[in-house]
Amino acid sequence: MNALLSVRRAAVLATLVAVHVLAAAPARAQMNEHRWLLGLDVVAGTVADNEDADPAQGPVIDEKAGGLGLQFGYLLSPTFLLRLTAVGADHETSDPDVTIRFGGGTLDAVFLFRNGQAFRPYLFAGAGGYQAESQQDDALYRIRGPGVAFGAGLHQRLGSRATLHAALRVEAINWEKASVLLDLPGGDLEVEAPIDEDGWASKVMLGVAFWL
Repeated sequence: MNALLSVRRAAVLATLVAVHVLAAAPARAQMNEHRWLLGLDVVAGTVADNEDADPAQGPVIDEKAGGLGLQFGYLLSPTFLLRLTAVGADHETSDPDVTIRFGGGTLDAVFLFRNGQAFRPYLFAGAGGYQAESQQDDALYRIRGPGVAFGAGLHQRLGSRATLHAALRVEAINWEKASVLLDLPGGDLEVEAPIDEDGWASKVMLGVAFWL
């Protein structure tokens, strides 16, 4: 009797292992077959606090705004993704006639965990450039600079080619150049000046990614 029970238990265990292997195989095949990533996210963004901002010096930016994000990447291996990420949002200000458009793009190194599973968390770090601009009467004000981004996210498989995507990004920016483009009767005039200011932003992203 004990021998029979042992055989039955071994058979059940072997069946469970076989089911697990067969269930994981499509996920591994999906990652190996579909390497190109195209994703679209809705974004809740926050920029550095402006407690010290002086309204007399110009409009004060609203720290929070909604926007959109776009991802495009290539899976170099089952655990490493090289990805371009672009994110933008329009922030309102203390002046109802002035909006500040803040955006940027980075090239990210993405390290994926839980290879072959439906739920895949990841960590990433990247570098790129950022820009903020606002139109005020006949003048377009703009600042630019390089920055780095880092954070964490996840992909939850929805089907053979789609995943639910969520991420938290933190961005550190070094503003290096400011410019003003004036719309004058005789033509446009642009004035540039170097600056050295630090800024930061954070973003919560939620969307859908497609693997091609």
